[in-house]
Amino acid sequence: MADAFEFSIELGKLAEELTTGEVQQLTKKLALTALKGVVMKSPVDTGTFRGNWNVSIDAPDVSTTETADKSGDVTIAKGEAVIAAAAPYQAIHISNGLAYGPTLENGHSKQAPQGMVALTYAELQSMFSGD
Repeated sequence: MADAFEFSIELGKLAEELTTGEVQQLTKKLALTALKGVVMKSPVDTGTFRGNWNVSIDAPDVSTTETADKSGDVTIAKGEAVIAAAAPYQAIHISNGLAYGPTLENGHSKQAPQGMVALTYAELQSMFSGD
């Protein structure tokens, strides 16, 4: 599996072969796939962690809320709206500002023993490598 830097280089090379419209479509598809991946892989107790995934443009949004979203549907819908509004070549960030996020990512949950981000990243990579 390539590291994040190598994967970004692969994506950059692919982008050079595509039109602006195709890049925008691919970027939005990847961002939505990533968002759904991390949200739905997030462990659920009260739903607060799931409800704290934020999608933002050009800079991470690490703000937090007490709003719970056990199903993940509201969080995904809010993020999808941000993704849909992104202009071509804008960076789309998906972040969770809760302090215990790294603990969950590092396997300290029986519901997500392999984390959320690492698994989603591997899935995104496999979309391009054919694994």
